[in-house]
Amino acid sequence: MKKINLGGVTTPLGFQSSAICTDIKGNNSAKKDFGLLVSDVPATVSATFTKNRVKAAPVIYDMNLLSEKDEFFGIVINSGNANACTGNQGLKNTETICQAFENKLQLDNKSLLMASTGVIGVQLPVDKMLNYVDEIVDELDDTDNNLAEAILTTDTVVKKSAYLVETGNGAFVVGGIAKGAGMIAPDMATMLAFITTDALVDKNIQDEVLRLAVEDSFNSITVDGDMSTNDSVFLFSNGMSGISVNHSKNLELFKEALKAVCLDLAKMIVKDGEGATKFVSINIKNAKNYEDAKKCAFKIANSPLCKTMFFGSDPNWGRLMATIGSAMIEFEENKVDIFFDDLKYVENGLLISDDLEDKAYEIMKKDSFVITIDLKAGNANKTVYTCDLSYDYVKINADYRT
Repeated sequence: MKKINLGGVTTPLGFQSSAICTDIKGNNSAKKDFGLLVSDVPATVSATFTKNRVKAAPVIYDMNLLSEKDEFFGIVINSGNANACTGNQGLKNTETICQAFENKLQLDNKSLLMASTGVIGVQLPVDKMLNYVDEIVDELDDTDNNLAEAILTTDTVVKKSAYLVETGNGAFVVGGIAKGAGMIAPDMATMLAFITTDALVDKNIQDEVLRLAVEDSFNSITVDGDMSTNDSVFLFSNGMSGISVNHSKNLELFKEALKAVCLDLAKMIVKDGEGATKFVSINIKNAKNYEDAKKCAFKIANSPLCKTMFFGSDPNWGRLMATIGSAMIEFEENKVDIFFDDLKYVENGLLISDDLEDKAYEIMKKDSFVITIDLKAGNANKTVYTCDLSYDYVKINADYRT
């Protein structure tokens, strides 16, 4: 498996995209905000969606279509407006926009999906958006920078990744783009991700492989603990490489590549967290079971006290101990070890030495570090990725609409 420099969602064979500025938000912005991803041939689609009980219109629309059929030609995408909390009109607007692109591309109805991100509670400016359908379709090509930019909201950088996988009978590619910086929490951490492959994948296999990849990537990150109404991950496979990954050896290679793309994109989201200055891995070892490990990791990763401690580079291990205890999992306080990177700071629930504080402080000053908690309660492990909580997070979200 080889990472492709500057690779993304159109790197696999047969995928094209485009995006332009349509000022969806109505603030005279020059930012690209409306685009399209299409496959030259029908692609098998798997997806995971937010578990939020309040779901955006495009999420409802897509879930309904995916319950009816497996193959689609692509997806319409916009930023600047989430089309969430918009009632039946929001669903009608989603369908109207998709049908306009389907007509332009000479596709059957229900051949395209849709994803949106942005402000909640505002109807899409459908009439304005429909004026740009022809231009978006006419500008389709096999580069994805415009689309990768168009999906961003409070993000500061484009997020894309792709891998080439060599097999005994040829090669296939897995690539993707994502957006997300705030409202990031487990269970479809506001984030969107679009992943493509030119491998040939059975639908049932694809569904399961995506679920596993998402669990260890997008569902293992948190910026602020808030779950969005629009979170979605889509996987399109069009089989144009001619390489089947449905048997054991190629399937393992496909799993590895998909997980690598998902994890790359997920980590980019955390590193671009709103106001973030630190990327922090929370590594829970030897919990009684996986659920305890996950609960403990997220309790630390979402704790405002712990996140401000990361921001201040303060090795306040007492905060960590208190947070572990508040996770309400099974462990014994007098068995816990805590590490900052490879520095063992706490052993059996007690600080090893005051002399270690300066070393721990230097570790926490870095842009990226790992906190390992060894609970010694079992053999289950879980790693969660998070960031610090800075002054800028409050500023960004206080001014989000204004």
